[in-house]
Amino acid sequence: MPLRAAPSTQRSRSLVTSASYSLEVGSREISANRRRARAICATGALGPAAIVGIGAGIGLGTIAAVVIAVVVFVGVAVGIWQGASRLVVRLIHATPLAPGTAPMLTNMVDGLCPTFGVRVPSLMVIDDAVPNACSFGRGSSHVRLVVTTGLLDRLGVIELEGVIGHELAHVKRHDTVVSAVAVAVLAPIVWVTGRDDWVHRALGRGREYRADEIAAAAVRYPPGLRDALAAMQNGPVPAPGSVFTGRSLAITRWLWVDPSIGRRDQHRLGDLDASDVRIAVLDEW
Repeated sequence: MPLRAAPSTQRSRSLVTSASYSLEVGSREISANRRRARAICATGALGPAAIVGIGAGIGLGTIAAVVIAVVVFVGVAVGIWQGASRLVVRLIHATPLAPGTAPMLTNMVDGLCPTFGVRVPSLMVIDDAVPNACSFGRGSSHVRLVVTTGLLDRLGVIELEGVIGHELAHVKRHDTVVSAVAVAVLAPIVWVTGRDDWVHRALGRGREYRADEIAAAAVRYPPGLRDALAAMQNGPVPAPGSVFTGRSLAITRWLWVDPSIGRRDQHRLGDLDASDVRIAVLDEW
């Protein structure tokens, strides 16, 4: 894709100035996301602990049951916290990005991380023609930033910068901590019901919109993110077996920068995270 001409200096300054407040991510946002992640882990551990505790209580008595339930609760919660990212990697079939295979992406991430004040995440790739990206991980040193081959093939430098800025905004806000544990805890429920709105509520509505705000304030050409979302909407339809089809998509939909795959014709009134709504908002910046 050929690069677009740079915008006028005046327009660039006005766009950045109008969104400059968004670059500052307050401690309240970060703390709220970490509390949300811990609450999700606790919720996921509560059921197994209760079941084991009730069973133990029948045969061993109340005190033993309480002790065993607490041990199970802590063990399951820690297991979710530490193993959630690996589960997401398996769900989306991501593999580590081989050194030297995407120098533009690597250089861009290295250059933008200091702007956002975050560590360089581990880069992973999915062999899929659908252009998309996501990030997840339980801590600043365990974040994975995942892109599809379709994203690298279809986006130019300016658009890719907008997408990477969006994902680093998630890292900055510690959204990535919530992403992994929410998928890990809710995957069985979503697999059975197909209801991806469970994950959306757990992650927090409006988080994609908020990441857009932060990214648009940080990158050199804010409209690049709008153009990237538009390119994603005009991208190819997921092929059979793609991670963007079936129950796999239902589980992970709200991790992606473009969550509207498979729902292009559905008008999600009031949903700030829907791609078409975000494009319309970015049009006004």
